[in-house]
Amino acid sequence: MLELLGGAPGRVRRLLIEEGREFPAITALAEAAGVALELVERDHHESLIGPGLARGVVAIADPPRIWEFEDLLDRDDPPRTRRGHQLVLVCDGIMDPHNLGAVIRSAEFFGASGVVWARDRSAPLSPSAVRASAGASERVALCQVTNLARALEQAKQDGQWWVIGTVVDDGTPLRELAKDPPGQMLLVLGSEQRGLRRLTRERCDFLVTIDGAGSLGSLNVSAAAAVALASLS
Repeated sequence: MLELLGGAPGRVRRLLIEEGREFPAITALAEAAGVALELVERDHHESLIGPGLARGVVAIADPPRIWEFEDLLDRDDPPRTRRGHQLVLVCDGIMDPHNLGAVIRSAEFFGASGVVWARDRSAPLSPSAVRASAGASERVALCQVTNLARALEQAKQDGQWWVIGTVVDDGTPLRELAKDPPGQMLLVLGSEQRGLRRLTRERCDFLVTIDGAGSLGSLNVSAAAAVALASLS
């Protein structure tokens, strides 16, 4: 909420605060931005976002900007990782909105210049995803594409972008690629159940695997995203 009011107050159409609750920081930002406050009962909040999800304040806002893929790759002065690289995180079929939100949060934390996912067979940018992102959905560029494999192929055409896919087995150890990663990377994460789809995998220049020492075969996709981003950034 603070990220939304601080970064894009013009998107906020209504700000609903539960009667009897006080949010001084949110109220101050809303008043500074000229956003009107409405006092409502808790039942009204829950009717909007679901039982048990209301936390005393709800913003009804226009959605964030969704970038065109070409504009995302060609943007002027994009965010960069701590080593000065440009990294775009690509989600290939992540279905859980909480995972999507967590991935967006990690992407922003490690300096990714954008997060891309397909319009179909993917979790939408729902209130649950926005909440799981902890404000990162207001700070990192977001992009949806119709055909993910085609978008990756398009990105590779000028020879500047390299596509790195994460796989559970038989990939190059991530730590090896992390020693000298490409200057412009599209890091692709597969779905929770099936990993990378075949056409997506075929577009990858590198396939990397996160090595572990325990008995579990893989990480949750949001945890894998954090590890891969930390290694490559």
